[in-house]
Formats: sequence, C-alpha cells, structure tokens
Amino acid sequence: MKKILIIEDEKDILDLATMILEDEGYEVSGISEYPGFESKVNASGAHLVLLDLNLRGFHGADICRYIKDNDNLKQTSVVLMSANRDVSIVKEEAGADGYISKPFDLTDFINTVKLYINKSGLLA
Repeated sequence: MKKILIIEDEKDILDLATMILEDEGYEVSGISEYPGFESKVNASGAHLVLLDLNLRGFHGADICRYIKDNDNLKQTSVVLMSANRDVSIVKEEAGADGYISKPFDLTDFINTVKLYINKSGLLA
C-alpha cells in the first residue's frame, strides 16, 4: 500500500486531506507539530509527502530541502500545498516535485496525488 505523509498545521485541512486520501486507498499519517519533524519523516516510510508551505514556526521549503538532501529520503516525492501565489517559484527553489494551490479542487487534488505518488522512486 502506498503511504502518504501530510505535514499541515491546520487541523481541518489535515483531517479533510486524510479522509479523502484514505477513501482513495492510501495509508495516511500526519504531522502537525514540527519540532523533531526529522525523525517523524524518517520513520514514516512515505512514498509522498504533502507539505504545507507556511507552517507555524517553520517554512515548508526548509522541510522540503531536508527531505531532498537526505540520501534515505530523496526518492520520496514532495508536493507543496499553499495559498501563496508564488508557490510555483518556491517549488523550484525548494526542489519540490509539484504543488497544489489552496483552496484545492477535489479532483485536481486526487489527480496530483496519483501523479506524484507514482513518480516516487520507492517501492510499494
């Protein structure tokens, strides 16, 4: 089963995305507190990380760089989620694989997840 890790500080968004993705058949876990996120990301075994860009006390771009610079994680697909109109620029700067603009359309959200989870270099 493909695993997705959602890093999001808005509980409603985290809960909604989790529900949607579990209904699609994915194993989903979430992080809403960021001190010590490294160990949680390392232990997640995620094929895809959905990462909010603007987190309380952290910037999603920094977490994305951590993932992409880590030899054990760099095959994990990272998709930024943000209402920031410059998310496409930040995606390039941070090395993310893709992005989802908030508020997201349900069909686009699911299709984007399917696209990038299948691009992950990790085995199911």
